[in-house]
Amino acid sequence: MRPLKYYTVQDWLKLKPLGEAFRQWRNDLVLKIYLLRKGSGQVDFLRKASSLQGKNIALIVAFEQPWALQWLLQNSAKYLENSVVLVFDNSRDMTKRLELHKICEQQQAAYLSLPFNATQHANRSHGMAMTWIYHNIVRAIQPENFVFIDHDLIPMKPLNWSQYLKQQDCYGRLNTCTWGWSLWAGYCMFRYSAIEGIHLNFLYDFSIGLDTGGRNWKSYYRHLNRPSMSFTDEQDIDVSPGDGQHYRKVQVIDEAWLHIGSISYNDNFSGKKLFFELLAEAAEQGMSWEQMKQAGQSINKH
Repeated sequence: MRPLKYYTVQDWLKLKPLGEAFRQWRNDLVLKIYLLRKGSGQVDFLRKASSLQGKNIALIVAFEQPWALQWLLQNSAKYLENSVVLVFDNSRDMTKRLELHKICEQQQAAYLSLPFNATQHANRSHGMAMTWIYHNIVRAIQPENFVFIDHDLIPMKPLNWSQYLKQQDCYGRLNTCTWGWSLWAGYCMFRYSAIEGIHLNFLYDFSIGLDTGGRNWKSYYRHLNRPSMSFTDEQDIDVSPGDGQHYRKVQVIDEAWLHIGSISYNDNFSGKKLFFELLAEAAEQGMSWEQMKQAGQSINKH
């Protein structure tokens, strides 16, 4: 919530500060209760993960998209260097949870079913899941570094994400607003030793214009020297599976991550699923990421 001095007279006449304060209090109460709940198989999960102390872990919050998760896990096994992938299922549909669990077993990826979250608010659900993972899993494991990765963010070439934390304590895609800044929840990484004493809260703070993860502005981000930090590079690039017909402009992060986009809490993925299936199939047949970009640029020129 923004400082009271930044609310206008009109805001006060409309009781806007009181409404925002109440919603934040309500969200914090719901989150506090949620953090006390246990995930299915959590004790066994942590027992197996105890060997990850002091190592790098990649945390995927999955949500009802089996095909996207399968592609992400396949490419993570190929391309993510010096890290172990852990999958946390935040699906509302129990049938989808079974499907996602089966995919993780097939890909030999650690899987944990998160406590069921009944909220229909996409940002709140995602933020609560991330906060639960941090407090119940990351703090128990005590890794060297950890990164949250959206389940529709696909690595397309070899990379060692922990290299970005050699010169700074956190890294990701920058979100800014008038009153602060935060890192995008879909790709944000932290050096654990730098934040282990901080009560991170990955809920949003719409009162200051920050999406999921915005509540960490007050507890963490505002204490950092942003001008001295580096953040992700983003480009919209034409790519193609090389069939001479299909191509699409996609968001690419740090030249290595393909962001499918808009698949987490709605069915927007269905309209573009065929294209990304063709892209994944082309990769399986040996087409490189560079060749996909060259093919996309070639079609676009014509």
